Amino acid sequence: MKIQFVNHLVCLNHSDKQIRLKLNNLITDNQNECKEGFLYCIECDTKYPIIEGIAMVVKDIFDYIQNRTELYGKWLLHCHSKEMKEYLKDIGKKIVLSNKNNTYEDGGIWYLPYKWLQQENHKEDRLVKSLKGSPNANELYDRVFNSINPKIDGIALDIGCAMGKTTLQLSQKYSFVVGIDLSFSFIKEARKYMQEFRHGNVEFCVADAEFPPFHPMKFDLIMAINLIELVNTTKLLSSCHWLLKPQSDLIITDPYDFNRERILDKKYDARSFRILVEENGFEINESSLKKEAFIPWILKINERIYLFYFVDFIKAKKISKHKVNLNKY
Repeated sequence: MKIQFVNHLVCLNHSDKQIRLKLNNLITDNQNECKEGFLYCIECDTKYPIIEGIAMVVKDIFDYIQNRTELYGKWLLHCHSKEMKEYLKDIGKKIVLSNKNNTYEDGGIWYLPYKWLQQENHKEDRLVKSLKGSPNANELYDRVFNSINPKIDGIALDIGCAMGKTTLQLSQKYSFVVGIDLSFSFIKEARKYMQEFRHGNVEFCVADAEFPPFHPMKFDLIMAINLIELVNTTKLLSSCHWLLKPQSDLIITDPYDFNRERILDKKYDARSFRILVEENGFEINESSLKKEAFIPWILKINERIYLFYFVDFIKAKKISKHKVNLNKY
């Protein structure tokens, strides 16, 4: 974690999100990075660990680790400082589930499909080469990127950033960009690409889309790509409204695939989701309002199995809370 990134983070235990975190830097490198340490709150003494250069700013770190015990074992084995080893050992004493790993972590069923998206050799892929018209596996990301107006002094947030493809693209248009995701493995890969291509105006951390650790009205743009079926959608929109500056943009894409492992109380389609967006204080861009989009998006599960989606695209602007006009739809 870039040491100065601590200035962007707040404690999750305070509803006003105004208490900035402090840094206890245990191990650093020669590039002004904290490789191992703790973020902590001076008001409530909450600790958030930094392991392998990745800050994990989540509400319940014990629950997070208990659902990733395979990762936990690696952290315990490879961490360097005495303080971190003791911290992880104390957590380990309470863990009741073993050999468990989240499906989006390294070794999980969704890890390799998202890593494939980060690579640039899609034209040589068997499926892409065999399909008529040679679809662009990156069309979704190109569409999102091309829809964004640059803001040289702006700050952007990529929620559910996966391995950081769009986050790194955004850094060409904004002065500083943050990517968050709940997958430690995704963030690890994203930071690897960040360092490889020397993106100095980007940082990534582990954080929850429903509880992002940032000040209100901080961002000039927020993106959430293919995320709504994995979160509480109302909480996501509420968080985005809270974090955006007035009249700032929200970009959301989704295939409305509610068949993944999380069970939600409500499912949406293009029409009902647009209504929800406007009910939560956003005005939808005219081009997004008139009709839903059908942008190709491909996930490669393995050499013989692919998922092909058509993804919807919505661009909206933060305004004050208001009632939706159902006659628009």
